[in-house]
Amino acid sequence: MFQKSAIALALAALVSASAVAAPKRARLTVDVKAEGTEKVVGNGSDLANAKFREGWTIVTYFETDGELAQFNTKDPQYAQKMTGMAQGVQAQVNKAQGKAPAKKMTQAQIQEYVQKKQASCGADQNCLMKLAMEAQELVANMDSGGATAAGNVGAYTGDEPPRYLNYFGYDNCGATTHVYVDRTTQGTYGDVQGSVPYTVVDQTDYRGDANEVRLICNSHSLVIDTQDNTFFMDALAGLAPKGTSKKTVGGKTETSTGESPVHGDYQNWVREQLRHAPRTGTRSTTVKLTTGPSAALHTGTYSGQANVTVTWRLEDVK
Repeated sequence: MFQKSAIALALAALVSASAVAAPKRARLTVDVKAEGTEKVVGNGSDLANAKFREGWTIVTYFETDGELAQFNTKDPQYAQKMTGMAQGVQAQVNKAQGKAPAKKMTQAQIQEYVQKKQASCGADQNCLMKLAMEAQELVANMDSGGATAAGNVGAYTGDEPPRYLNYFGYDNCGATTHVYVDRTTQGTYGDVQGSVPYTVVDQTDYRGDANEVRLICNSHSLVIDTQDNTFFMDALAGLAPKGTSKKTVGGKTETSTGESPVHGDYQNWVREQLRHAPRTGTRSTTVKLTTGPSAALHTGTYSGQANVTVTWRLEDVK
């Protein structure tokens, strides 16, 4: 009777574990809007001013096997925490073997120490062999800051309970993208006949083609912390939208088509907001522009400013 009860309990535990580890899907929507101005000041009458509105939306999907992981691979301190755990294990081994704890040095200190010892060893091969082994231990216990600082503060211990769900993109996930640009540049440039006024209107209303959508489906991954319901990301796919540019100079207008990129200065800020975020949120900032897709018809010193808002939503889907 006891054996049957034990088997029944074991089977029930397996069924329960399978239910907990059921595959799941999630949809992430990221929407970015930016408005601002830019200027290019050149020599003489070379001057351009522009106003712009631009932004993009990515909707993509992820899947997970539902198995909780012990460590968060998207944690910015992940590598240092794992190194700290390895150092902690080695320290326990050294203690059990009666060895003195390995010195904790920075990379520069290790390099200086090894060079001095190498010089003192000279051509003594036994001395050099011992130094090589010592150098290995020093590198393994190197102080690179963060979780590997003295005492391994913040390092993983190996006893952490599983709490993280790893989500990965997959082929033909159903992702969509949309990029828009609306920029008007007005300026003048110097000519042999004097100052020439011009206007350039750049417009984009672009939705990704099949190759770009496939890239978005397969290039993203994230980690959800099931304890506080936040998520971690470390990258967003770049987009290469196409649009039209209408240039008017001296009463004559020419229209061309081609790549119409958005400003790059605020993209890192957007990624930082999603590095560790609640499932839904909105954040705004003002970014100084140092480079950009200016439509000025002359060279000069570039400057600009953009007011940027990012909104995101991570949802469970069937």
